[in-house]
Amino acid sequence: MARYAITGGTGFLGQALTRYLERSGHQVVIASPSRPAGSDREWLHYNLDDLSTIDNLVCADVSGIFHLAWSTIPSTAQRNPAADVRTNLVGTVALFQALSSAPPIPLLFVSSGGTVYGHPECLPIPEEHPLRPINAYGAGKVSAERFADLFRSTHNIDVRIARLSNPFGEGQNLSKLQGAASVFATKILAGETISIWGDGEVVRDYIHVDDAAGGIAAIMHHRGSGHADVPIYNVGSGEGLSLNSLIKIISDKAGRSTKVEYLPARTFDVSANVLDISKIVSEVGWRPRYSATEGLQRFVAALCAGPHPARKA
Repeated sequence: MARYAITGGTGFLGQALTRYLERSGHQVVIASPSRPAGSDREWLHYNLDDLSTIDNLVCADVSGIFHLAWSTIPSTAQRNPAADVRTNLVGTVALFQALSSAPPIPLLFVSSGGTVYGHPECLPIPEEHPLRPINAYGAGKVSAERFADLFRSTHNIDVRIARLSNPFGEGQNLSKLQGAASVFATKILAGETISIWGDGEVVRDYIHVDDAAGGIAAIMHHRGSGHADVPIYNVGSGEGLSLNSLIKIISDKAGRSTKVEYLPARTFDVSANVLDISKIVSEVGWRPRYSATEGLQRFVAALCAGPHPARKA
């Protein structure tokens, strides 16, 4: 049994990872700005905006740190890139710096498989693909990866990177309307019109959050053969779905018809992003339990069985 800290442990992915680790017999310390309401899990104060709290994390006597905390999404980072850098990049680099003078603690940084590659030269996208982000969010994640590599080479800190695709699933805060799968499912169950930029043939890689948690944990637990560079793994379903296919899968499972409004395409949208997961399969021995379609069907079934947005007549 190991003891792990999770920054951003109160978020959607953090909660799923916490459940996964605890089911595997590990202890979890939630590192977040405030104590989770109603939780009896161990908690420590950690805030990306307050660098003095890094010591709380580094001195927590844990076997490893999962660094999920990132205060923006692509749209908010794009609106204020300077704030994104000040909080997320500076806070992450400060954590790397603190670990460089602390006893060895493995750290897994969750990057973005959906934004760091930019327009793909090939599909599915391997980890060796050039990093050419086309938005501020992706640029921030790439910068953090570069610093991870720098601190690994200059201070030998044990950093691993998971480039995650688009997670969805039970427990996601649907009121935030974040992520195509949750947005579409919410609107379909509410009988609302879905608006799409372009013709709906934009392709993305969607992964159930339980599989995302399992892939991230597998990278932390993997000892490997010793990497000179930062070990980097794509974590996704390895399957691409268009927005039109996403709507059909959700509509069919929910048993509801859907009205779709197609808007003019946006020039900055990548036409397709599907991650090549062969490296994590061969080196780490992990693969997702659910295909993207199976995960979506499970997600919709859970929404239909529980509270959901009021349906329109």
